[in-house]
Amino acid sequence: MCRMLGVMCNDESLLACAVHAVRDSLQLKAEAGHDGVGMGYFQADEPLLKKRPAEKAKVDWDSLFQGVHATTALAHVRRGTVGGWHEANTHPFRFRRWLFAQLGHLPRVEANRAKVLSELPPFLARNVRGETDSEVAFHMFLHLLFRDGTLNDLTLAPERLAAYLRELGQAIDGQTAFALCATNGQIMATVHRGLAMHYSLREGIPECDLHPDDDPQQQHGRFKGVMLGAEMVDPGHQWREVPDGSLITVSRELELKVHQL
Repeated sequence: MCRMLGVMCNDESLLACAVHAVRDSLQLKAEAGHDGVGMGYFQADEPLLKKRPAEKAKVDWDSLFQGVHATTALAHVRRGTVGGWHEANTHPFRFRRWLFAQLGHLPRVEANRAKVLSELPPFLARNVRGETDSEVAFHMFLHLLFRDGTLNDLTLAPERLAAYLRELGQAIDGQTAFALCATNGQIMATVHRGLAMHYSLREGIPECDLHPDDDPQQQHGRFKGVMLGAEMVDPGHQWREVPDGSLITVSRELELKVHQL
């Protein structure tokens, strides 16, 4: 079973602490395995990636986020249906300022891969390096942005991003369950159907055993953030589930909105 976590916050130095606080909600079931873990984040306005093969069933979230200072991050645990372990098959995917991750098998995209790739602009088609339907879906999303001249638009409104994900969801929908998440570091949006999606609004980090309470460099009380989690086992009371078939947007001001498809 896969996992997906999107985070936007106000303090890059507290990102790892915030993820540490919710790490139990993100773990896999004891009997489940995975095919790789990936995380994308923005540093000096540039998207960077960390990807690791499956070493054990339990994901070491602390290790994954160790040393990462960012206000926006997108993490994904993959259990592959198309393609084995390879960095190119591991989410999130990156193109210019965009990061994208997805849960769920997309049979319509897989069956029409050659046709979809042939309809992409050549500069996008050449960028598809892996075997997954998810990476193809990402480039379908990029094509929508390119079509409207917004591929490099850093002023894109969260609602506009949500509209693109809605359009992508309609294009890939073969009566299948999926969750999609995209971010350019300034805004973030998700759309899902048939998979559980939760959000958590965080004000302060009450306990953090990564740092001593008297550490003056770690002012956990000032933290403010939004977390979006997909397919979590036991989210707990600090997470709120959104109705099936919802769009979630997060603005650069950390304003969260939930819309129905």
